[in-house]
Amino acid sequence: MVTLKDIARIANVSVSTVSKVLNGKGRVSEKKRREILQVAKELGYVPNLHARNMSKKVRILTIGLVIPDITNPFFGKLTRGVQKVCGEDVLVITVDSFRDLDREERVIRKLLFLGAHGIIIGNSRVNDELVKEVSRYIPVVVFDKDYEYENVVSIVLDNSYGAYLATKHLIERGYRNVIHLGGTHELYVSLKRREGYEAAMREKGLSPRVYPVGYDEEKGYKMMRKLLKSGEEIDGVFSMNDLVALGAMRAIREFGKKIPEDIGVVGFDNDEELCEIASPSLSSVHQPVEEMGETAAKVMLDMINGTLKVRKYIFSPRLVVRESSGGKKVNL
Repeated sequence: MVTLKDIARIANVSVSTVSKVLNGKGRVSEKKRREILQVAKELGYVPNLHARNMSKKVRILTIGLVIPDITNPFFGKLTRGVQKVCGEDVLVITVDSFRDLDREERVIRKLLFLGAHGIIIGNSRVNDELVKEVSRYIPVVVFDKDYEYENVVSIVLDNSYGAYLATKHLIERGYRNVIHLGGTHELYVSLKRREGYEAAMREKGLSPRVYPVGYDEEKGYKMMRKLLKSGEEIDGVFSMNDLVALGAMRAIREFGKKIPEDIGVVGFDNDEELCEIASPSLSSVHQPVEEMGETAAKVMLDMINGTLKVRKYIFSPRLVVRESSGGKKVNL
């Protein structure tokens, strides 16, 4: 990292002179000012705002919030929870990583370098070594992944239990050929939901069938359409989230099958607007996402102030039953 001392050495001036020029203060000749600015530019100097903020008696706290998909209602609610606690006294910089791990790493490093006092990461796919590195300098809060690092707190939903509840519910309603439209393998939360689904199926002596799909409606639609077209025997669907479930429901209707009489469907997240507007209304596993966002912000502020004692917060899911899993049609 380029320092003021590096610029001063090359420009043959004092560090205080460099500081005056870069901060626009003090009297320095125009020729020398331009020379110092040119050296700073050539060296790629970027001011360390974090160190500057830490030196002030009055600080404006800045928290970075990195989420994988701002169009997903889940992350919208998470952001609202964070903002509700931070109010107008804390600046929250929200960045969408577009589910791109390289972009996510770049923005996290930039937030650190530009002076964020803490970073909240709403994505369990984040690189562990990156979390460890960043936590050496500032507090980090991560959703749905356990860490033992001293300056990191985990906000975790019992995803395995939530998936177990959803799958068990479908089985108890008479569905036996229940598939799981899951997330991608590298996401910790996806692995936990798969784990819960498989446990419920095996408990009843049924064979699990998992199809990694992703997280949006279109991917749920395409996979469900593909499976139905292939003649796959399916009478129940547990989806990674509500968006995937809505896509699956669209494909099911297009194939002339009825929900829930022919195929039952359960989602995950319980976005009430999406679930209630669906036809039929969508059963889903509820997670208190806004409350989780609020907790993440409270925890972050406690960490910054040095008052935190708890390193992990676990939230419990619950199943909200609606029309889409009302029970399989029985032919008499």
